[in-house]
Amino acid sequence: MASKFRLRRIFRPFIELLARGLGKIGVNPNLATIIMLCFSILSFFALVFFFNLFFFSIFVFLVGIFDGVDGAIARIKNRATTFGGFFDSVMDRTSEFVIFFALLFYCWNSILWGFFDMKIIIIISFLSSIMISYLRARAETFYKGDFDCGLMARSERLFYLFITMLIANFYGFVNEFLFLFMILVIATAYFRYIKIKKLIRNFEKGN
Repeated sequence: MASKFRLRRIFRPFIELLARGLGKIGVNPNLATIIMLCFSILSFFALVFFFNLFFFSIFVFLVGIFDGVDGAIARIKNRATTFGGFFDSVMDRTSEFVIFFALLFYCWNSILWGFFDMKIIIIISFLSSIMISYLRARAETFYKGDFDCGLMARSERLFYLFITMLIANFYGFVNEFLFLFMILVIATAYFRYIKIKKLIRNFEKGN
């Protein structure tokens, strides 16, 4: 029941090509996951220490790419493990925290439209993003299936930040883009909750 509109489907050929190349030079899935985390740390430095939205957005894009590369290497090399899946999930949440922490520092003294404190907007966005992933993980502990429903899954969140911060580097509107991001992730978390709740009730009625 994953959404039909997923960026990972668009980027899959490129990610698999990259995964094959990295696999040939000895990069294993866990190393690819570590590389992904390193790109998130570089995005933090780019934004917090150099206030550079351009490089921040590029590193966020690479986080998204390597978020798919580790799993692709595991499938191609038949090296998928339980620990690998666990490690990947932990590093995914860590990298997301690092990226949002960078945005929090960057927008620390910003006020949108003279009313909205950007610190609150970014914190709400982070918590909603974590909730999107948490809802899927909890549902999949009870029922088999893919509960990746809703618009702003992890790949889409990273791609949104890449595109909008790249645009903001040239034209501004950082706060406006982040406000819209907050609305989208809240809506996705709510939609996923309602969808999973409905599926669980239908399953229980069937039993």
